[in-house]
Amino acid sequence: MIAVLSPAKQMLPAVRESLPVSQPVFLQQAGILQKELSRFSPWELEALLKINPELAMKAYTNYQNFSLENTGPPAILSYHGLAYQHLHAQDLSDESLLFADRRLRILSAFYGLLRPLDSLQPYRLEFLCRFKPDQKSLYAFWGDLVARQLSQTTDTVINLASAEYAKLLLPYRYLIPRLITCEFLLPRRGKLIALATEAKMARGEMARFIIQNKVSKPELLRGFSWNGYLFQKNLSTEQRYVYVKCEP
Repeated sequence: MIAVLSPAKQMLPAVRESLPVSQPVFLQQAGILQKELSRFSPWELEALLKINPELAMKAYTNYQNFSLENTGPPAILSYHGLAYQHLHAQDLSDESLLFADRRLRILSAFYGLLRPLDSLQPYRLEFLCRFKPDQKSLYAFWGDLVARQLSQTTDTVINLASAEYAKLLLPYRYLIPRLITCEFLLPRRGKLIALATEAKMARGEMARFIIQNKVSKPELLRGFSWNGYLFQKNLSTEQRYVYVKCEP
């Protein structure tokens, strides 16, 4: 079983010397993207990536400095978005992070697929931006590469990614014998809806739950609870695990 998470836009790299660092499996593909992105000026990146001038200058610098020979800190210690703040990787032991490296993957528009201990160089790239490598979308650039790579490692994938990143896998779910999407919902005006901020936090908490409890079977995820969210058997299927927040 492997769980997949979205990356985060915000990065605050942290180094832990006691951990081994690996190379991303699709580093060569990332190099192709970097080569194209490095040709753009900061103001062109501002329009392509839909970011402000300060972030565009930072992205420009990162793409100029990127090298296939460079190494960086582990991916799981580099992302600092809401899900990763709730994963709290910094306070996990080396043993736990080594387990995470076997059971967790991070989807990426730039790297394709990252293991937690893969070396990460800073970048700025989302699937919904205007950048089209070789005149095709980033989804088309990656195609079924990520799904095929996962299928060679496991027969069960737990989808904890956002809709934007889950599109890397869902069109190719036939390659993965068992793909389970986890949804976190709460009642509002007689309906069950998902709030993006709470869903991100819950995904990070579930990733931490998997790591801390060394979860290797998806059925054990039915015991996950956080901030009032509980597994709902009557709303769930073999491909969809639903957690509903029980209001006090």
